[in-house]
Amino acid sequence: MYKRLGCLTAMLFSLSCQATEPPAEYQLGRGFKFSDALIVGGYLASEFESNDAGESFAVDDLAVLVYGDITPNLSYMAELESAELYKYDFAASTEHWNRSAAIERLYIDYHLSDRFSMRVGKQIMPIGYWNLQPINVLRETTSNPVYSSSMFPKFLTGVDVYGYAPFDEALNWHFYVQATKDLDDSYINIASDRHYGLSVNRVMSSQWQLGGSIGKFWRVDGTEVSYLQANARFEYEDFTASMEGIVQDDGINGTDEVTTNAFFVQGEYALNFRHKIIARYERFKTLDLRLAGQAHQQIKTVGYSYRPVYPVSFKVEYQWHSDSANDRLLASFAVLF
Repeated sequence: MYKRLGCLTAMLFSLSCQATEPPAEYQLGRGFKFSDALIVGGYLASEFESNDAGESFAVDDLAVLVYGDITPNLSYMAELESAELYKYDFAASTEHWNRSAAIERLYIDYHLSDRFSMRVGKQIMPIGYWNLQPINVLRETTSNPVYSSSMFPKFLTGVDVYGYAPFDEALNWHFYVQATKDLDDSYINIASDRHYGLSVNRVMSSQWQLGGSIGKFWRVDGTEVSYLQANARFEYEDFTASMEGIVQDDGINGTDEVTTNAFFVQGEYALNFRHKIIARYERFKTLDLRLAGQAHQQIKTVGYSYRPVYPVSFKVEYQWHSDSANDRLLASFAVLF
């Protein structure tokens, strides 16, 4: 871990030597631009939760982003994050600090043309829409669907080759491969050491987008998991609806004996450019063919989002679970700086 942080520090120091001009005027959400090769920003998110067990407050994420263009065709991104930096439990009157930092993202992009680009390093998995919005301030709800954290790795340490199809400029594709352990597994949702897949998304009209992914990954314990995913988005005036669903076969002893499917549908209505109301329905279902048993979970969410400006977000929501003991109220403040 310390070697990785040392290499990251050395790289950033080298890039800072290119910044011969004083910092440009600061812009909220875009950070400080020292040069085309060195832009520094970050984000912070805090969260309040109330449920049957009590109430808690957390500074959930604090991250520093460093990115820039090294050449017209070569760019990079580095993100260092502390998750659950601080948490206070009101019922127990206890507090917890996590002052350690981890490498959330670290990659280099090579852009040859709109038809062919390549990203190498630790990066967000290019599946669906939700996973491409990895931080609180970019989303309209504080919570994430179960689908987004349980069905596939959120990050890829490897290579993603992507672009637009030469025969269809409305069709975007990604082919991604991982053949090693994760660069930094501090905040990895599913630890894996091999992964390959293909994702496509097509803009069908000014209102509709459709896409999907297919792939396979291996957990570090050797278990292999294959998945088939689909996504759709509809936008009309002030209303946006999105859907994502996935079917997953979990190989145990070389056979696909556990099948899991999950999906969510979310609608957002903008009252104006600052205020939105949100409703989401999600379902998660696992069937174990060895035991003929299944686990079924449903969650309904209603929320409200307020953005005085786009990089600043205030959100509140309430969730109803199929097990009412898990019902909860969430509120958050997040800023991209």
